[in-house]
Amino acid sequence: MSNGLATHFIELRNRVLYSLCFFVVSFLCIYPFNNFVFDDLVNYLDPFIQIELIAVEVASPFIVPLKLTAYLAALIAMPFFIFQILAFMSPGLYPKERSVIFSRTILGAILFYLGVIFCLLVVLPNVLNFFQTVGPSIITVSTDISYFMNFVLSMAFGFGLAFQIPILVNALIVLGIVPKSKIKAYRGAVLVMCFIFGMIFTPPDIISQFMMAIPMYVLFEIGLLFSYEKKAKPTS
Repeated sequence: MSNGLATHFIELRNRVLYSLCFFVVSFLCIYPFNNFVFDDLVNYLDPFIQIELIAVEVASPFIVPLKLTAYLAALIAMPFFIFQILAFMSPGLYPKERSVIFSRTILGAILFYLGVIFCLLVVLPNVLNFFQTVGPSIITVSTDISYFMNFVLSMAFGFGLAFQIPILVNALIVLGIVPKSKIKAYRGAVLVMCFIFGMIFTPPDIISQFMMAIPMYVLFEIGLLFSYEKKAKPTS
C-alpha cells in the first residue's frame, strides 16, 4: 500500500472516530434528560390524541427514551458529520466544486431540520387528531411506547428526507446530469412519486399522505425555480 493511500485511510479513520466521539458526547449530554424529553414530547402530542401509553416489553421504558436520545444526538451531530465529510473530500476538489458541495450540503442539513420541525409542529398534530376523530368515541386507545416512538421517529425522518427534494433537483441540473427542460417534462411523474413516497413513510391515511406529498412537490418546484444550467462556452 502506497504512503499516499495509507495516509488517506488514516485520515478517514480519524474523521470517523471524531464523528463517533462527537455523537457519543452529544448522547451523553442528552441522556440524563431522556425521560424529561420523552415526557415533553408525549405531553406536547397528548392534546391531539388521547392515548394510554403502555409498556408491553419489560425493557421498553428503558429502550424507548434511549432511542429518542440517540435520534436527537444524531440530529445535533449532523453538522459536525457534514464538516468531517467535506474536510475529507476538500483536498481532491477544485475551489468552485468545494464551494458548491459545501453550500448544498449545509443547505441539505438545514432542510432536514426544517422537515423534522414541520412534521412535529404541523403534520403529527393533524394526523393524530384525525385518527382520534374518525374512530368511535367510546374506544380508548392504548399502544406500546415502542410502537408510538417508532411512529413518531419514522414520520420525522421521512419528512427530513422529503425536504431534500430541492437539493436533489438542483444537483441534477447544476451538474448537468439531467437537463432542466427534461425534468420539467416529467412533472406529472414526479407528483406521482411524491405520493408513493408519502405512502411509504406515512400511515395508511389520505391526510398524512397529502401532507407529505404536497410539500414535496412544492419543494420540487422551488428546486426547479432556483436551479440554472451551466451555459456552454462558445467555441473559438
